[in-house]
Order: sequence, then C-alpha cells, then structure tokens
Amino acid sequence: MSNKDMDKFDERIDKERIRDKDRDTLKVIESVFDFQTSMLIVKLMNNGVIKDIGFCVSTGKEANVYHGYGYKNEELAIKIYRTTTAEFKKNWMYVEGDPRFKGYKKGTYSFIYTWARKELKNLKRMEKVNIRAPSPIIVTKNVLVMEFIGKNQEAAPLLKDVKLKKANKTYSDVIDMMFRLYQDGRLIHADLSEYNILFYKKNPVFIDVSQSVLLDHPYAPAFLYRDISNINRYFASQGVETDTNDEIYEQITGTLPSPKVKSIEF
Repeated sequence: MSNKDMDKFDERIDKERIRDKDRDTLKVIESVFDFQTSMLIVKLMNNGVIKDIGFCVSTGKEANVYHGYGYKNEELAIKIYRTTTAEFKKNWMYVEGDPRFKGYKKGTYSFIYTWARKELKNLKRMEKVNIRAPSPIIVTKNVLVMEFIGKNQEAAPLLKDVKLKKANKTYSDVIDMMFRLYQDGRLIHADLSEYNILFYKKNPVFIDVSQSVLLDHPYAPAFLYRDISNINRYFASQGVETDTNDEIYEQITGTLPSPKVKSIEF
C-alpha cells in the first residue's frame, strides 16, 4: 500500500471514529431530550458551539440547565426550555407589552422560542451595562447557551443557600444592581428573589431573566415594586436593617410608587 493510500485509509478510519462518537453522543442526548431538541444540540455541536454536554445543573418548571464545554474548553450553561409544559401560559404578560416582540405568535412552540430569545436579549442588555449575569452566547429555538457561573463543574450556589458573612454588603450590592439595571439598562428583572440570584466570588449574579421587561412595559412599575419587596423580605430575614420598599423604589426611579403600583398582585 502506497503512502497516499495509507493516508486515505487513515482519513477514512478517523471519519468512522468521529461518526461512532457522534452516534454515542446522540444516544446520550436522545435519552434526555425530545428528538427536536436533540437535533438542536447536535447542530450546535457541529457548528462549534458545544463540544460536550454533561450533567443537569438545575431543574425548573420551565427549563433545565445543563453543564457543558465549548471547543476552547470553556464551561457552558445550556438551558433547555421545555416544549411540553403549561407553565408558559401565564407568562404572556411579560411579552405582550414588550415592543421588541410585537406580533409574536401565541402558539406553544412559537411562544417558547420567543421566551428563549427574550432571555438572550435581556442578558445582552445586562452585559452591555456591566450587570453581573451569565454572558449569553447563542439561542436556537428552545436551547440557550451561555456562560457557566461556577468553576470546575461546580455551580455557584443560589443566594438562598448561602450563609452570608457580609449580608449588609450583599444587600447593598443587589440594590445597586437593580438601580443600574433600571437607570443604565432601562430594564427590570421582574422576578427577582433569593431564588434567582447566584452568589459567586462573594458577589451576587442575576439569573433567569426571560421575564425581564423594559421600562415602558405597562406593568414595569409593579414588577419593580414586587422585586424590591422580595429582596427586602429576604435580607430582613438575614438580619439586615433594610430601607422601606417605598424608599428603595424612590431611590431607583426618582418617584414614589403610586397606590395602584403597590396594590397590584400577580
């Protein structure tokens, strides 16, 4: 066999190995995800975004987050929104008043794809104004790839699971992030609590921002007041002497909340 033939033979063997690896990877993926989502993961692998996908980091009513690696061995968080959940039906109000998504379709699949794109856009806006949140990479239908908050496969804990040594400082940091998100990012988290904040390298990190809304959303003031109430409730339980909800609302917006804003319940 000539050297040229040997090279062709080696090349063919390498291709077969790659196919075998792809088949093995596909079997693992299909055991966890539906067929369409599995194909999206494989596509992201073929496009050089995801090198490997591993364990489940967290589970939720709307989505699961998985740990993965990119082709530069960077750690990734891969968020898979469920396409069979009824949880999204109550989320229409977060999209309906958002000018970025005028004319969105209300069908289940279309809405979930919009919901995933909304999280990507909100993360990009946060990154632009230096709010600590996962850096977004790409979204494809119901699959969002972003920065993994943690190190060596160990995810950063939720704020609710941390024994804060400097609770007063963390409280100030969270309020400052809310202020800068409002003033610089023109955005409100709209579901902020100790369940949607990670604690990494002694700093709070905002997560789960699909529902975050622009300031001109009709419910934006009420969402902000609810965020403030949640944060004050949690930090008061940690022994922090908090400002009142009205005082923080005024610090962030420059105006006092109206009785209507304070009375709306979701």
